[in-house]
Amino acid sequence: MARTRTYVTLPATTLVVAIAAVLAAAMPRDAHALRVNYTLDFGVERNDNLLLTPTDPLETTLLRPGLGVELLHDTSVLQMHLSGRAEYRHYDRRGLQDGVDGTFSGRVNWVAIPERLSFSVVDQLTLQPVDTLAADAPGNRQQVNVLSAGPTLQFEWGDDWRGSAELRWIRSEAEVTDEFDSQRADLALRATRRLSPGSRLSFNLQHQRVDFDSDLVARDYDRTQVFARWTRTLNRVDMAVDLGYSRLDYRRALTGYAGGRSDPMFRGSLAWRPNDAHRFDLAYSSLFSDVASDSLADVGEEGDGIQTPPTGVPTGDTVVNASPFLERRLEGEYAWTSTRWTFSVSPFLDRLRYEDTDQFDQDGYGVGVEAGWRARRNLRIGFTAALDHNRYVNLDREDETRRYALDARYQWVRHWSGVFTLARYERRSTEPGQRADQNVVSLALTYHNR
Repeated sequence: MARTRTYVTLPATTLVVAIAAVLAAAMPRDAHALRVNYTLDFGVERNDNLLLTPTDPLETTLLRPGLGVELLHDTSVLQMHLSGRAEYRHYDRRGLQDGVDGTFSGRVNWVAIPERLSFSVVDQLTLQPVDTLAADAPGNRQQVNVLSAGPTLQFEWGDDWRGSAELRWIRSEAEVTDEFDSQRADLALRATRRLSPGSRLSFNLQHQRVDFDSDLVARDYDRTQVFARWTRTLNRVDMAVDLGYSRLDYRRALTGYAGGRSDPMFRGSLAWRPNDAHRFDLAYSSLFSDVASDSLADVGEEGDGIQTPPTGVPTGDTVVNASPFLERRLEGEYAWTSTRWTFSVSPFLDRLRYEDTDQFDQDGYGVGVEAGWRARRNLRIGFTAALDHNRYVNLDREDETRRYALDARYQWVRHWSGVFTLARYERRSTEPGQRADQNVVSLALTYHNR
């Protein structure tokens, strides 16, 4: 049975918004005023298998009013990017509880002393599965929030070197999975040298101390990373390489488990834009990480692709637990853009090995495809498809998920538009009882303030 969801107003998320509002109100109002984008929408959705069961599907109609908001502010004193959405879901069937789902990402940076001292707050609220081995049904979702806050001190070493020291307090919380709840202290020291107008070299030392709320189901640990980063920016090519070492040390011994481990660390990326219409991206990484650290990466940074308020609250595929993991991932993307057409394809290979539990160790691959056609000035037709295949190496199990969607957006006046969507979800598994199909038809009316 679906549960009522109320975590869109988690204290951490509310704190970020409150801090941003206070700082923005204190800023001079002459230039670079606070920019607010929002969308109000009301949708009707018909779902032929809401609970994603292999037999006796539950067919239902949902009413889904939603609000998406984006706040932008950029001055020499304050840089802010907040983006979030809340949806209310009302079911027409008894036994299903109405509820609210939400998503939020935001970064606020306040420069207290120019080129010397700044303070930042970063927050990420997502919707994730309770059990990644089960289907994406309403009863298998939880809100997960990660908050980071702290100062950054900058200093100079002569004309060629610049350094920084970053101190962060991090709080992670999950609605259902209590073992994920933790507090962290993160200290980073960085030294950067400009080699040429488009080339930089930096040396980084980062230490994180992790304390979980429940010591019965999770082990506290320290993680240290030492690496060098080289970046090169040309007219049509961007390159970056991270090379170093990471060390993991547990503060409590556990029979049958190692007390720590060390591994090489590598990240590399290449972006090539042969002309304005085509773009190629390739990236490979092999490093230790965890759910909390991953969720804060690149939130609200320039170029993260968030330019409009979110139009949906998607469910992720993250295993929400306390265990750090070693991930090796190869991914690429090709994108093509013209006056009326857009197209992109993004394949990937992924390998995860968890330190404290081997249940979710997996080898995966997949691909995503997006295409769009502007049939008329006020009519756009889009298509998306995604394939995710995972082999759980210690469970003798393979799962494959396929998603397809076709939508048509018609904008009849400046602020008002309508979207009609056909979507299909297919789940296949070698585990008995995990096969499911779902078809969704939806119609939404949307108001944009800009």
